[in-house]
Amino acid sequence: MPFENMAKLSWIYDLYRLGQDSAPREKPAEVQRRILEHIVQGIGADTGSLSVRADVGDELVLTARIGLPPQAIGMQIKKGQGVIGWVLEHAEPVLLTDDPAKDPRFKDYEPCRESTEPGSSICWPLKQENCLIGTLCVNRKAGSPPFTEADMAHGSVLVNMVSIVIENTRLHQEQAARIQSLSDMNKKLAEAQGQLLQSEKMASIGHLAAGVAHEINNPIGFVYSNLGSLEKYIKELFAVLDGYEQAQGDPAKLAEVEALKKKVDMGYLKEDVPALMNESRDGISRVKKIVQNLKDFSHVDTSNELQWTNLHSGIDSTLNIVWNEIKYKAEVNKTYGDIPDIKCLPSELNQVFMNMLVNAAHAIDERGVITIRTGREGDQVWVEIADNGKGIKAEHIKRIFDPFFTTKPVGKGTGLGLSLSYSIVQKHNGHIDVNSEVGKGTAFRVWLPIQQEEIGEARK
Repeated sequence: MPFENMAKLSWIYDLYRLGQDSAPREKPAEVQRRILEHIVQGIGADTGSLSVRADVGDELVLTARIGLPPQAIGMQIKKGQGVIGWVLEHAEPVLLTDDPAKDPRFKDYEPCRESTEPGSSICWPLKQENCLIGTLCVNRKAGSPPFTEADMAHGSVLVNMVSIVIENTRLHQEQAARIQSLSDMNKKLAEAQGQLLQSEKMASIGHLAAGVAHEINNPIGFVYSNLGSLEKYIKELFAVLDGYEQAQGDPAKLAEVEALKKKVDMGYLKEDVPALMNESRDGISRVKKIVQNLKDFSHVDTSNELQWTNLHSGIDSTLNIVWNEIKYKAEVNKTYGDIPDIKCLPSELNQVFMNMLVNAAHAIDERGVITIRTGREGDQVWVEIADNGKGIKAEHIKRIFDPFFTTKPVGKGTGLGLSLSYSIVQKHNGHIDVNSEVGKGTAFRVWLPIQQEEIGEARK
């Protein structure tokens, strides 16, 4: 007898494996079709269908079919609509051995089968934790041995496993969707992280632009002034030269040229012109250095790949960029240790140093000291930036790396500097230690690996 298959462990195991092995890698509809095919063949049915509860509402959706029209897939079934609708409403199995239209239970319902020649059918409710999640229907054509009450009873045990397989498939689908959703969210967070980093960097550069402009404007100012003086001196020198050319062989004109030479004060010009040239050359060198520091700070000519970098050079160029922010508030002491070059993204680490240097200056009310130290321990190097400013309260220490948290007055800070610094250091597989005492100052120590092949994940 066909239903004896359900007592065979091999047949039951095959049913289990169909759901267990296919669920993680195939679409639910394909898994359900395989399961239905296994059942229909195993119990000697001619056709069958599998319906599952819709995501919303009380309707069922036909998701798999054997021997039924292809357009049946996706059909929605409401309570009271045909035999399946009756099972949905009453959550009880149904055995049909005649035309459903003659069954008093279905006198108000439309016939559920496509065939005009009645055979026999069984429709079981699929339940999970007493909640109906779908239906399983099998049909035999007219002329085949009809299903019996015993068949329906045997099948009631079978559908428990089918319910578990369908629920397992649904869970796998939800898990895959959640994983994909998390992956998409992580990508968006990474993009947002990059945008925040760039925004904070641009905001910092914008804030420091006035100071950099001031540092550039001073040497440009006296170079421009010197050029004016040099222009005047050159005109006077050319006038003397022209006079000598015109006075050749004419003693009277030569006397006029000598008088002009005395008026121009050639002795003074001989001293002042070299001095103006040296001073202008020094000014241009200062401008060139500032521009180079900006270039070193941002590393605009490098790709976003790990490269061997001298941290001391990065700190120095960053210090020069923020110097106008610091020089009126603090003296800077540098105690550089013997550290090797490290593999990193230099422009991002320079952003960290800039944030910490500016914060150190802001922590000093009047005049103080900022100390920069570096050192090495094992396969790591550290950079410490300390100030003798007002310090950080104990209750704020644990929040200083949180996005948008700041103890600065309104308009003084965005609350992103330390958060992004933390993310950059974490991305470099390093960490930051903080020591602070109210009234005495704060020290941030950044630890970084010397060598690494790839950047880690930033804090999300």
